[in-house]
Amino acid sequence: MNLKEPKYFYKKYSIALLLLPLSFIYFLCDKLNQLFTLPYKSKAKIICIGNIVLGGSGKTPNVIKIIELLLKSHKKVGVISRGYGAGVKHSTPIIINTKIHTANEVGDEPYLIASKFKNVPVCVCSNRKKSAQLLEDKVDIIIMDDGFQNYKIKKDIKICIFDGLYGIGNGYLFPAGPMRSILRFGLKDVQLSIFMRGINPYIEKKLKQYNIPYIKANTYTKDANNFSHKKVIAFAGIGKPNKFYNTLKENNVIIEDKIDFPDHYDYTQKDIDMLKRLSTTKHLPLLTTMKDYVKIPNDEKKYFTPIDIDIQYDDEEILKTLLNL
Repeated sequence: MNLKEPKYFYKKYSIALLLLPLSFIYFLCDKLNQLFTLPYKSKAKIICIGNIVLGGSGKTPNVIKIIELLLKSHKKVGVISRGYGAGVKHSTPIIINTKIHTANEVGDEPYLIASKFKNVPVCVCSNRKKSAQLLEDKVDIIIMDDGFQNYKIKKDIKICIFDGLYGIGNGYLFPAGPMRSILRFGLKDVQLSIFMRGINPYIEKKLKQYNIPYIKANTYTKDANNFSHKKVIAFAGIGKPNKFYNTLKENNVIIEDKIDFPDHYDYTQKDIDMLKRLSTTKHLPLLTTMKDYVKIPNDEKKYFTPIDIDIQYDDEEILKTLLNL
C-alpha cells in the first residue's frame, strides 16, 4: 500500500532536461544569497551536519551519534534546527520541552533528538542565527542539523552525509534533479563525508579529487530481533522508506504489508485508526521508525512498536580527530 507518494519530476529524463533553465535560476539565487549574506560568528563552535542531495540521507542518526561522542568527552552540546515539517513556523527560537511540545509542533527530527538527550538543549527557529545566539552562552558546541545552504552562520566544521546507494541521482540541480548544490561547490569547506548504505564509487572518486576524507556508517538495530522470522505490518513517513524496510528484512523480519507516507508526515486520527484496523484484521504488529513513532499521540503509542536505528563508523578515529576528541 502506498499513500500519497511524493512525485519527483526529475525522475523522467526528458522532463529533467526541460527543467534545466529553472535549475540555473535556482543556482543563481543561491549564489546571490551567499554573496550578499554576512555570516554570524558564534561564540560556540558550530558543527554543521548536512547533505547536498534532496531526500533522506541519514543525517539524524549521525547527529545523534556525534552528540553521544561529544557527551562522552564531557562537552556541553546544543542543537539548532529550523524544525522542518513542524505544523507551526517558529520565528522566535524555542527550546524544546518534550513534556510540553509535540513532534508536530516543533518537527519530528528535533523532537526525537530532544527526547533522547535530556541535558542537550534543542532549539527550533526559522532563523538559526537567533537560535545560535540563544544557546552560545550555555554550550561549548552547537550542532547545526542541516544548513549547508544557510549562510547566516559561520560553520567551524562541515560534515556531509551521502546515501551511497542512491548517490546523486541524475546529478542535476533542483528542480531538474535532486541536487541542492553542484557537487564541487556543495563540498567546499567540507572536512569529512560520511557514507550511509555503502560507499558510492563516483562520489568516492570526487572526494579523493577534492582531498576530502570519508568514512562509512553501518546501521544496526537491536529492536528488530524481537520480530525475527515473524510477520509484521511496517509503515514509514521518511525520505526513503525502503531503507527502513530493508533494515527489517536484514533482521529476518517478514513484512506482510508496508505503507508509505510522505516525508515528515503528520499522522491524523484517521491514519492511526486505519493502521489499527489493519493490524487487528491481520493479527499482526505495527512497526515503524522512531522518527514516525514520536508523532503518534501518547494515548495511541501502545498500539505501535518503534524500531530504533543505531550506527557504527568503520573508522571512528577520523571523526574523533576532526572533533578534537
